[in-house]
Amino acid sequence: MPSDNRLTSTRARGKGTTLPVYQAKVPYGSEDRRPWMTLPFPQAEYDRRIAAVRGRMRAEDLAALVAFSSNADPGHARYLANFEAGAGETFVVVPLDRGPMLTTNWLMHGEPMHTSIWTTWLEDVRPAERPGFARAPETSAAGQVADMLREAGADAERIGIAGTAILPHRVFGELRERLPRAEFVAADDLLLGVRARKSPLEIEMMRRAATLSGRMHQAAIAMIAPGVSERAVAARAHEAAYAGGADALAFSSAVVGGERAGLKHCAPSDRLFQAGDMVFLDMGAVCSGYCADVSRSLVVGRPSAEQRRFLDTGLAMFESVLAQARPGAAVRGLIEVARGIAERAGFDDEYMPKGFGHGVGCSLFEQPSLRPATEAILEPGHIFALEPMLIRMRFGTACVEETVLITPGGAEPLSGCPFRFW
Repeated sequence: MPSDNRLTSTRARGKGTTLPVYQAKVPYGSEDRRPWMTLPFPQAEYDRRIAAVRGRMRAEDLAALVAFSSNADPGHARYLANFEAGAGETFVVVPLDRGPMLTTNWLMHGEPMHTSIWTTWLEDVRPAERPGFARAPETSAAGQVADMLREAGADAERIGIAGTAILPHRVFGELRERLPRAEFVAADDLLLGVRARKSPLEIEMMRRAATLSGRMHQAAIAMIAPGVSERAVAARAHEAAYAGGADALAFSSAVVGGERAGLKHCAPSDRLFQAGDMVFLDMGAVCSGYCADVSRSLVVGRPSAEQRRFLDTGLAMFESVLAQARPGAAVRGLIEVARGIAERAGFDDEYMPKGFGHGVGCSLFEQPSLRPATEAILEPGHIFALEPMLIRMRFGTACVEETVLITPGGAEPLSGCPFRFW
């Protein structure tokens, strides 16, 4: 949107009709945003992503892709537009034959420039009113999407929707009402499939996020001792992340010792670590929108024989799967490797069959799927958090979780953090 029409109430649509333009005090046109924009990747990387998406769209006979994001899962907007979706509605629309468009009603005090709209590389940016902020709103996120699709000549075509798991029913209903002739189809696998195989530039960003996550764990473990609180350890880990260049935490950190370690993911408390405590840590950093996920288990002081056997089995599961993970490997076969080790060690009850891992990238959970019903086959460029686990109530957790890259020849752990701390 050119800066010279940013404060007009309408924009030309053709044939004498006009469309509403979001009103803001601070100019937010493309020329106004450009001096502030700093992209984490070259423009060619974003062009590659759009081209890959369009290739899949053509294969599936789609005239446009509509990708929804929010703070529940900001991944699509991060990947396509370099924009951090917040507590509102954000769409990226990718037509086949014209430039993509970003619309969002995530606008703090109503100002796009105060909500990092300047981070996106997209020229076509159309903010929208959020419900409750105007008595008679002239714009809505769904309305901006519908207008864009009409302009692209796709309003009566087959349109893919990505982000269906988090798209509010109200918003989808508005889309259908505004575009009654369109055929909407789920396109989650289309976009997630493109995102799953990381480019060399993405791999390096993931390596950076994983390395920072590893440093978080090492800083935390170096501080754990009798009399030190869980909160103090978490603070030290977070300091290591941000001092090292993290933009955010990938999720709420787990720093827990004692019996609560058998509940696994617990927020840090004022409890002081004691000698003999089982300890579970789960923390991750975000770099330029890319998430890493790392966990480590240990004991404060010298482990008992049962604690050592428990932790050794957890490590054996992880290392055995890591050794067999390579291009062409079926994830379900790797799950059986971990399960077999747990069962032979007598930990059938403690093995968590739904806790094997998950893909990571611009979202904390993405493809490849590592869930029990998955049909995924590993490919070079896949990155996932591998976390086979044993958990026993009132005892502890044995889990080595690592951000892992599938290379042409095998699997590479990315954090640089040792696996064994007992």
